[in-house]
Formats: sequence, C-alpha cells, structure tokens
Amino acid sequence: MRKSNWAIIIFGVIILIAVFTNPSTEEHKQAVKSVVNQIVQNSVSENASDMENLGILLGSSLAEKLVENSVTRDNYILFSITKISWKSESRNIGYGLFGNVFLSEKVKEAFNDKETSKY
Repeated sequence: MRKSNWAIIIFGVIILIAVFTNPSTEEHKQAVKSVVNQIVQNSVSENASDMENLGILLGSSLAEKLVENSVTRDNYILFSITKISWKSESRNIGYGLFGNVFLSEKVKEAFNDKETSKY
C-alpha cells in the first residue's frame, strides 16, 4: 500500500476513536462535581467548628444539585463542549475529547474567588 493510503486509514481510525469516546453529558457533569467537591474538601478545616463544617457540607450538596440542573453538553460528534447556564446566560467552561473532560482553570478560580470573598 502507498503511504497516502495508510495516512487516510490512520486518520479514519482516529476519527472513529474520537466519535466513540466522546464523553457523555453525565461525564461532563461528573467532572464539574469533582471540582466542586475538591474545593469543598479543601474548605473544610480542622480548626472550624462542627457546625461550620456541617454548613459547608450542606452547601456542597446544594452545589451538586445546582450542577446537575445547570451543566449541559453541546455534542459536536468528535468532541463536546461543557456549558453552564446561570441566570439565562450560558458559558463554555470546558470540553470533552477522547473520553476525557477538561475544565477551564477559570472554573476553579471562580469557585475559589467566591470561597475567599465570604471571609
């Protein structure tokens, strides 16, 4: 076989892998939830009272429900985009490709800014 034929076959295989490994909506939501949970776990302090820690954990539960209702995925067959909707405004916060979801660092910064602005 000629080199150009091999290149076309390899390119086709890569395309098929991208199509079949495009993350689902649930995988996108789970990625956002893991970021939220990581931030909550970091905010639970050993020096804080039990009531403060309980409040933080209840807030985490509320945040997970919010993520469940506000995170969506735009599917572009080969890849997908993670979106979050809030107050009738939608923003891209990440993308999914080859079975992975990559979230923007701005998501973590936004949660951390909200976290530190409370104190």
